Amino acid sequence: MRECVCWLLLRSGLITPEIIQSLLPWVNSPSENHRVTSTAFLAQLMSDPMLREKKFLKPVLHILEEKSQDRNSIVRQMAVRGLGNLVYGAPEKVKKHKKFLMVILIRALSDPFSSEVIGESMKAVAKVLKELKEKDIGSSFRDLTQEIRTYFDNEDDALRLWSFVLFGILARLTKRKWKGYFAEQVRQSWLTLLLHLQDPNPRVSVECRATFHLCVPFLGLKRLQTAVNEHLDGTAELKPEELQVDICRHLAKENAELLENLYKSTIMYFFSRWEEIRAVAAKLAGIILEHTDRQRMKWLNLDHLLMSLQFLKKDPSPSVQLVATEVLNDICPGRVLGE
Repeated sequence: MRECVCWLLLRSGLITPEIIQSLLPWVNSPSENHRVTSTAFLAQLMSDPMLREKKFLKPVLHILEEKSQDRNSIVRQMAVRGLGNLVYGAPEKVKKHKKFLMVILIRALSDPFSSEVIGESMKAVAKVLKELKEKDIGSSFRDLTQEIRTYFDNEDDALRLWSFVLFGILARLTKRKWKGYFAEQVRQSWLTLLLHLQDPNPRVSVECRATFHLCVPFLGLKRLQTAVNEHLDGTAELKPEELQVDICRHLAKENAELLENLYKSTIMYFFSRWEEIRAVAAKLAGIILEHTDRQRMKWLNLDHLLMSLQFLKKDPSPSVQLVATEVLNDICPGRVLGE
């Protein structure tokens, strides 16, 4: 509501430098309502070109920096939103203030008390990154990438969605300087992306699909990339199990080490909070075994796998129980496995 009022005032042309000046003391008011209202006004003001015309940009940026650490979470959220709105009000100033913006927004990504602040920061980072090139991000690239990855498995659907969006933006931005580093981040994350292609939230799975597609080239496996493209190019309905089979076949031929890492990470997802992901992980473990020569899988602890699948047979979800049973029967056909 406050933001709508601010927007209407700005559009009407009724906001003068004097009015802006009179509101500034409110940002440090002991009244939370005053701080929220004034910060929401400044957040909206940041999207208006008049901000730079009236030479208020610099002082407002520093106010928003201060308010991004306010004790009130709504104030923090409005401050972060305002910093992202610089893209609309003064897009040519984003590069000039890039370091300032990235430091504040990355800090807000780890807000310990409010998922709304984190989500707002993600949206703001997405806006800012679209105005920058790889070389503009500097050392923030490393911190940003690591922070984003921590939200891939977050229970909040919106935070998972925006983490995949941001990772995809970074994939597009990465050209030379950070290519090696980002490739390593992809190697550590791509199993998570593969599993979340079947995220319980359809919107999240759509964003994950786009990001997974952008990240596969960083693995440096041309044949695998070609196979994945056949599944993900265009808008055809994805058939996840067929994709997983193709991935395992190619890794068995091209990169046994990556296949080993894929398997070890897959087992960890047997304990995911989402039944859909537990079922996908169990199915993927079975696919890996089916399409790999076990004699060459020195890293495979079959007893541990069988025990883990037995555990999933007692899962609260019937769909997980069914998948675990099917995989066990495929691994040990005709064998009665003890409980």
